[in-house]
Amino acid sequence: MSFEPTQSKKWGVLISIVCLALLAGFGAVKWWSIQRSFKAMDDSVRLARKLPHLGNQKEYVSSDRCQACHPSQYDSWHRTFHRTMTQTATPENVVGDFDGSSVQSHNLSYRVYRKDNEFWADMPDPDVMMYVMQGGKKLALGQIPRVEQRVVMATGSHHYQTYWVTSPRYDRVMQTLPLVYLIEDKRWIPREAAFMRPPHEGSGFITQWNHHCIRCHSTGGNPGLDPKTGMLDTRVAELGIACESCHGAGEDHVERNSNPLRRYSLHLTGQSDPTVVNPAKLDHRASSQVCGQCHGVFVMRDEFAMKFASEGELYRAGEDLNKTRYFIHYPKEGSPPQQWEELRRNPQFFAERWWEDGTILAGGREYTALAVSGCYTRGKISCLSCHSMHQSNPAGQLKMDITGSASCTQCHGESKYTTRVEQHTFHAADSAGSDCLNCHMPHTTYALFRAIRTHQITSPTTAGSAKFGVPNACNLCHLDKTLAWTQQHLSDHYGAKSQSLTEEQQSTAASLLWLLKGHAAQRAITAWHVGWQPAQRASGTNWLAPFQARLLTDPYGVVRYVAARSLRTLPGFGDFQYDFLGSESDLKQGVRKAVVQWQTHNTVTNRTGGEVLLDAKGRVMEERVHQLISERDDRTVIIME
Repeated sequence: MSFEPTQSKKWGVLISIVCLALLAGFGAVKWWSIQRSFKAMDDSVRLARKLPHLGNQKEYVSSDRCQACHPSQYDSWHRTFHRTMTQTATPENVVGDFDGSSVQSHNLSYRVYRKDNEFWADMPDPDVMMYVMQGGKKLALGQIPRVEQRVVMATGSHHYQTYWVTSPRYDRVMQTLPLVYLIEDKRWIPREAAFMRPPHEGSGFITQWNHHCIRCHSTGGNPGLDPKTGMLDTRVAELGIACESCHGAGEDHVERNSNPLRRYSLHLTGQSDPTVVNPAKLDHRASSQVCGQCHGVFVMRDEFAMKFASEGELYRAGEDLNKTRYFIHYPKEGSPPQQWEELRRNPQFFAERWWEDGTILAGGREYTALAVSGCYTRGKISCLSCHSMHQSNPAGQLKMDITGSASCTQCHGESKYTTRVEQHTFHAADSAGSDCLNCHMPHTTYALFRAIRTHQITSPTTAGSAKFGVPNACNLCHLDKTLAWTQQHLSDHYGAKSQSLTEEQQSTAASLLWLLKGHAAQRAITAWHVGWQPAQRASGTNWLAPFQARLLTDPYGVVRYVAARSLRTLPGFGDFQYDFLGSESDLKQGVRKAVVQWQTHNTVTNRTGGEVLLDAKGRVMEERVHQLISERDDRTVIIME
């Protein structure tokens, strides 16, 4: 007797087969998912073994513990570039394109690539490079062995990002991958091309994160030096600048506030909590020192230097920063003899951080600049007068409700600074010339391929420009005017003392003197202002290109980069093609192309005359231009940004 299934049984068998197949598929997917989870855990464990010990640092608890009670403050901080100052090298944090690209740095090749979720570099052995740099055995470039090292940390996330690998011999010792990824340009460049350094600087750009960078690129950093062995066992409470950098170590605060009755009692009575520091409630000096722990020119005091190396950061927010750090200032009339002796003994140290008139040149030194300003020494301005880690745009950390002149009118409320501002500025009320910051905090500090505002609050003067060539606020906006013109206006309107000026300072626009014959810092600062909109509105735009173009062959790569970027903001240059790291012949071709492009697009210019080096027909006074370039100040310029 044969068995023949009914139609319903046939469907039942078919459904069973499909279900079994689906279950098998689901099991495979689930198993694959589990496998992926285990692999991610393995990646995380392997990465953690390479990094500094994270967490469990004395008295610190990390920002994650703050989030539960302070969610909005945590979220606003989490968006900042302070948080992303240093991060683990994971796919979520790395912005560089590890696509197999090869980049040359000091005639050595570096190749960057990925292995699944890991980032790697085929590179010369960084330990050997460090040994050679520190005066060890002399080796030819070809003799330096190559290694493949995993990239474990990233620094930066706003303008560019750079990376760290571990030492091939010592875990948790971070060595530079001497490359930089430019985020806006989406390209790799050698690290030395990202900083103001002498052309063809001889040594490689290899540094160790554990010794120096840890101070300002982590929270609760401890190099972990063993004085007996010289070995490092580095620890950090948290990578990046986190809550406890500004509010103090939080262990006591978290433990005591785990009791809700204590929290409600403090809230209802309005009492301050002594277990945590709120910089906004400190006096202007103590609150500014919270920022000054990183944003200043200082050395660790001798009695604390070794202690820091072995025990970690000794300063806590709210304490006197001067106890652990000795802040260095450029001497001026009336300064103690010790400061003058420091300048005499180490002029290069000062040249890398200050202009010759004593105003700050290097970016990242805002506290040092502010600390010598009258608004700070005689008034009560602090960093928090204008900046906020929470109620701000991360790009500048400026308070949302304070923009432009409002920063100054918090204290200077007289009518000549508010409702009748033209009486003070002699500019239209709604113009850039009536913005307090443009005159009293001009962009004369350099960092990150750009001019940034000085925090050394002063009044415009021609004294530093006349004697040392320090760019001033007036001529950085009025690019077509001479120093004599500026001096006359400052004298007429403010009774400023006249300075002795050279013939060319009286006859040639100050901007062109800085661009064509100034030193590298003058050239970079001025080149940036060529692309600054207030300067373009005040000075016109269609006469600047042939002079800016001369910087496309500048010896300093950063000057070439800044010049090209500003050039592209001028009429007819929006799509100008140029590579600031091109060959010498390519750079020269860039100059020729730019000049021809200007001649083609600008048949009529709105500026002519000897001041702007254009004759009555709008042609460049080439002989005078070449003379100025031949007199260029080729001193070595290094800026420790």
